[in-house]
Amino acid sequence: MAIKVKRVNFYENGRIYATVEVKTYEDGRVEIVPPDGYRMYPMDIETADTSAHSFVPELIRMWWKGSRQYKCYMVPVLEELFNAMMRPDWSEDKRNLRSHKCRVEGAHGTPIICRRASCTCCPNAGKDMETNQTSYIEDLKKNSNWEPATEDITSTEAMGRILYDELINFLAKHQKKLAKIKLLEDEGYSVKEIHEMLNLPSNTIYSDRKRIKKLESEFFKED
Repeated sequence: MAIKVKRVNFYENGRIYATVEVKTYEDGRVEIVPPDGYRMYPMDIETADTSAHSFVPELIRMWWKGSRQYKCYMVPVLEELFNAMMRPDWSEDKRNLRSHKCRVEGAHGTPIICRRASCTCCPNAGKDMETNQTSYIEDLKKNSNWEPATEDITSTEAMGRILYDELINFLAKHQKKLAKIKLLEDEGYSVKEIHEMLNLPSNTIYSDRKRIKKLESEFFKED
């Protein structure tokens, strides 16, 4: 049974948009309970806005992102928005996991990433195996005369993904409302649905979409 319960209000535009319960139990365990329809998102502690509510130490968490840990402040976001906001972190986690996988010989003699979930009982366990740490493109350049052409689809898509993640991170730090609209729009939600989810006037959303496009053109323009 919880021996202490804190209720923390989160504000947006001066209005309460969510109330989170922080329960502390006798064994020291802390449980964070968001309202229905919300998930707790790990906002970077340096960009988390705690000025609109009392700072709650229990909401500080260490969060793994790739191979590093970050100090975060847990904030409630809509469940649909949570999935979109977490996608870059999940992608980095997968890249980090793949980078530590061994390179083994495939059916046709070409190196592939080991598909085993664990090294236990693996015939290569204990051997000095090459890992997938070296990137695919660098590996090709090292072992052949291949050079990435400007029209190469793989490298172009990879760079586009990196730039997209950087844009979202930039918006999340400097224009949080625009970040939410951009993520939901990219998930396929209509202006009407975004209006209902974020409680924003439709005209504001249309106006913000133009601002986003302008920022995108600046962000992705070539030198």
